[in-house]
Amino acid sequence: MQGFDLALRGLLPHSATLDAEQFGSLQALIDGLQDNLKSVREEGRNLRIAVVGQMKAGKSSFLNAAIFERELLPKADTPMTAALTKIVYAPKARAEVVFYSADDWADIEQRASEYPRYYAEEERKLMEERQPAQASPFAKAFSTPPRQPTPEEVRHRIPEAIKSSVELVEKARQQRLDVQAYLGKTHPLEDIDGAANLADALQEYVASHGRFTAITKMSVLHVDDPRLEGLEIIDTPGFNDPVVSRGQITRSYLGQCDVIFQLSNVGQFLTSSDMSVLREQLPEAGIDDKAVFLIGSQRDLALRQDRGIAATASKLTERLPPEQRSGARAAAMMQLLDKKLTELANQTLDLQINQPGQDEKTRRILSAVKQTAPRFVSSWAWMIAKQFDNLSDDDRDQLDQLCTATGYSFAPDSLRQLSNIPALRDELLAQRQRKQQLLAGKEQALIAGVREGARERLQKMAEELASRSERIRSGNIGELEKTEQDMLKRMSGGKTRLEGVFDEQFVKASQQFALLKTEIRAQAQKYSKVEVLKETKSESYEVSKSRWYNPFSWGSSETRYRDVVTVYASAQDAIEQVEAFAIQTTQALQKAILDCVDLDGLRRKVGVAAMGLFDTGDAGFDAELMLAEVNKSLRRITIPDVSFGDKDYGRDIVKSFGSDRVSERQINGLKEAQRVAVAAIIADLESEVERKVKAIGDSLESTGKTFVEDMTCDIQRALTQLRADILNKEHTIQQIAAAHDAVQVELATVSEPSSVGL
Repeated sequence: MQGFDLALRGLLPHSATLDAEQFGSLQALIDGLQDNLKSVREEGRNLRIAVVGQMKAGKSSFLNAAIFERELLPKADTPMTAALTKIVYAPKARAEVVFYSADDWADIEQRASEYPRYYAEEERKLMEERQPAQASPFAKAFSTPPRQPTPEEVRHRIPEAIKSSVELVEKARQQRLDVQAYLGKTHPLEDIDGAANLADALQEYVASHGRFTAITKMSVLHVDDPRLEGLEIIDTPGFNDPVVSRGQITRSYLGQCDVIFQLSNVGQFLTSSDMSVLREQLPEAGIDDKAVFLIGSQRDLALRQDRGIAATASKLTERLPPEQRSGARAAAMMQLLDKKLTELANQTLDLQINQPGQDEKTRRILSAVKQTAPRFVSSWAWMIAKQFDNLSDDDRDQLDQLCTATGYSFAPDSLRQLSNIPALRDELLAQRQRKQQLLAGKEQALIAGVREGARERLQKMAEELASRSERIRSGNIGELEKTEQDMLKRMSGGKTRLEGVFDEQFVKASQQFALLKTEIRAQAQKYSKVEVLKETKSESYEVSKSRWYNPFSWGSSETRYRDVVTVYASAQDAIEQVEAFAIQTTQALQKAILDCVDLDGLRRKVGVAAMGLFDTGDAGFDAELMLAEVNKSLRRITIPDVSFGDKDYGRDIVKSFGSDRVSERQINGLKEAQRVAVAAIIADLESEVERKVKAIGDSLESTGKTFVEDMTCDIQRALTQLRADILNKEHTIQQIAAAHDAVQVELATVSEPSSVGL
């Protein structure tokens, strides 16, 4: 740790000269290294396997299926796992909740108490940044009154640790807890009637509104399963948890883990948040590039949504002997499904691997993930196989839909095959055999990751200081004032042009969504027809031969035949049409969302438009300075995260008509049920579209209105600082030179492996 401690101590005297964003980033990077190294160096410690992912990625369900084979870990519609849940081996099963220590809570309260100061300071800075530069003779002529920053803008600039601490203290206060009575204690969960009730018992400690959630550091489940000996399996909070403190827990804990199993829902596989974990979180957490496993969850949903897979599998196996056909067809479906999902995953990984400027460590991790190939699981299928003879109505409905979608009667064996849980369980447990190999390189990888991150940040600091020094040396007050005057005129005159870029993006999004609604309504006609079928069968009947004039013919008869026409319709066909329409609608909406919210593309367009306002051909134009400030403004552009959930629209048809044929008298009812289901899809789509359009529109409109003002302030502030630096040239250059020397010393220090972690 000596090397990194020196990096801070050596730079602290120059913090006012250094770029605040770069210096803050360096501080955040090394903040948790001490704890992580201490954890790595524990004697005889278990191998730590973290199961990570976004909220509702299926982490707890995966562990329920793979480890417990029952619903043990809590899972619900509301966010759970307020803290880490650690699963370890013990001869006798038990559970306990670990509360924060007194020192932990003192730190939390101390950080929470700093929130008002941070808020006031960041609010003041934002206001100053938006103030016209009074030192400039041209500022007043072109400036507008500064806009008051919103609470969200201020909060965004406050460190996550401060915001997390405020949340925890406030939650404890809301629950009226006597916090001091619990700190430092470990609370055993007793009087639990069977493991099945453990989830309910944990509610008070890990659920969103649990009484003790704010002070719970972790829950520990001791499982009497010898297979877990030597392992710690950690179920983590989601990275995108709306409660800041929970997502922060996962990020800070990664450096203490050795193997990562990252789950991502196949319905929205490898989102930008998922990629952020692989691209940004793991390299500096010292995770070995051969210790990252990417898991696609809800494999059954992907199979239901692609009927072509089942049809192809059926054709591939139709020539096999009947006794082999069923098993071979299930295997073929799994192979085709995984092939499709792997190709989609590899496309996303390739884009990231080949991204210009991608660092080598991240490229290595992503390449290793691609080389080992993602795995795909269905925790639901495994649990259904375990409880096949005692399913809930909801599980029975889902199973019926799976069988209907694939035309295949899934039984326990084929459900286990679909789940892929045994293979993943074996892979997870097999990591124990790599324990020595992984632990031997863990400390080195952790230090190397942080050292590389520190080196990159220090290098940027050095480059920025060198550029700033040269700018001051060659700067001219007269030229600078001319540049500022020209900038203010151009920014004022170009405001409409820049706002037009945001308007254009919103118009594009609105048009795409409007076109989507029109296309979906047109497509609905194809999926709203119930085909009425006729089946003709020959039916025999008896006719008596008796005649009133021939009493000897009494009792005799003859057999005659007639055609009987049965009119019917297929409920299964109606269900398939509704499900196909729902799938098409979902995919179309997801594509429209991806097409219209290209944030990188928007930033490029805005950046080009912004730089286009300046006279770049002027010999006095400082392109580097302007581009740096424009890029700062561009990083502030954000749009709402958008997604689209799944809903079962065919369920009502199944409940009313089953999945077989319906009689003639039921056809009108089936037509109406299908029409209602299709109409519900359209209504939900249009409602969702309206929400997306409004959210995107509000974000773009707000950003468009403030972007020019904020960018003007950014550039004006930089020019004002440069003007002050030039006026005090010799002193400023000395300060920058001293800061640059300090950065170079720390660069040399962190570049020398023997100087770190001693």
